[in-house]
Amino acid sequence: MTNNKAKLSFHGAAGEVTGSRHLLELDGKSILLDCGMFQGHRSDADMKNRTFRFPPASVDAVLLSHAHVDHCGLLPLLYKNGCDAPIYATPATAEIAGIMLADSARLQEGDAQYYNKIHAAENLTIEPMYDAEDADKALQHFSPGDYNAPFEPVPGVKARFLNAGHVLGSAMVQLDVTTGAGPRRLLYTGDLGRAETLLLDDPVAPQGVDYLVIESTYGDRLHEPLADAAGKLAGLIKKAAREGGKIIIPSFALERTQEIIVILDKLRSDQTVPEIPIYVDSPMAVSLTEIFNKHRENFCFDEKFREYARLDGDPFGFDYISYVRSKEESQALNHRKGPMLIISASGMCEGGRILHHLRNNLGGENNTVLLVGYQAHGTLGRRLQDGEKKVRIFGLEHEVWARVETMHTFSSHADKNDLLAFIKAAKPARGVFLVHGDTEARAALAAALEAEGIKNVKCPALGEEFELN
Repeated sequence: MTNNKAKLSFHGAAGEVTGSRHLLELDGKSILLDCGMFQGHRSDADMKNRTFRFPPASVDAVLLSHAHVDHCGLLPLLYKNGCDAPIYATPATAEIAGIMLADSARLQEGDAQYYNKIHAAENLTIEPMYDAEDADKALQHFSPGDYNAPFEPVPGVKARFLNAGHVLGSAMVQLDVTTGAGPRRLLYTGDLGRAETLLLDDPVAPQGVDYLVIESTYGDRLHEPLADAAGKLAGLIKKAAREGGKIIIPSFALERTQEIIVILDKLRSDQTVPEIPIYVDSPMAVSLTEIFNKHRENFCFDEKFREYARLDGDPFGFDYISYVRSKEESQALNHRKGPMLIISASGMCEGGRILHHLRNNLGGENNTVLLVGYQAHGTLGRRLQDGEKKVRIFGLEHEVWARVETMHTFSSHADKNDLLAFIKAAKPARGVFLVHGDTEARAALAAALEAEGIKNVKCPALGEEFELN
């Protein structure tokens, strides 16, 4: 490497939770850390997602932390607009991303078709950002690499993936670079798992870190104890069984759905709850659960889960849960009476089959909508969580009579204490950049770090650049 300066700039998830995109530039080369989709109100999301703040063709390598769409969902658009760089990821992330990106393209095309149909008289139309062909083009650029195996994304830069403990395949990206001021180690956490999880092993902070780029989603709060999850879910199932209601769970297809299934499996095995029909209505979630089942001996899974899987033999309930793939099966659920439990994507209620289940069930006062993940500002999930009594779905207004419950227990993100413990263990020598968190969460975490004596903590704004000296 020459003595060129190294520069880090932030092009998404800066002061907000979704849409991670961070660019490292040095010695004439550009490395993009994640290429995520912003999730929020349709018009706001459309503007932020369709515009790159850097030329896509200038990117020399993409390093992908994991396969959630807010970290990988704009890869097809990046390659549609001229990028031709390799995409480095763990094998499980590469496998999962194939499903996620194809599904994202399909959902965009389906939602646009439905929206355009019901608003034809008003002459209102929307267009998908990319299609299945664009998604396939991006997938052709994946270059899978194992955890802890060193590689060079660009000449002179040493990289390796470390377990992030967030979702299957998730990785922290460690980069060793040479700047004009000397060698520097940059660690990008992507989304960091919590210390206590149902499925995955917890992340371990590496040593020798100079600059740390870390998420801050829950930088201002603590999670409910994981042990509370089974009891609350059991209570809702018992109530649904008594009242004949439906439990609608908008769930992220990756990790959250599988966690809920494992809890349901344990409740059923223990005969803690009455047996009601359970449906996983998401082709993507079905495919991802099959991948989880295939990888359940992977070292990234917690040993407690691996032991349970060996003893149970069917931890994801393939014998008794109805995994729904076809549109016709999904539509039929709207005409069946409860009690029943339906898990469907997306987790923030911004697209997919969950919108149809909400449209058909928000009006039932014996029904329950159970939110089990972070709801970003501007999303339908956040509006339901905030108690709005009238919401728009596909542009049409619906009254909310169903109960809306939230369980923060399931979060696969580190909470405030987890983040503090990780940062203190990593001992970043030259600076900390807080990303992937809203204004309040970042400010609270920054204040907590200052109180711990950790200096040079930055909350970068969108488009802001920093020299790594």
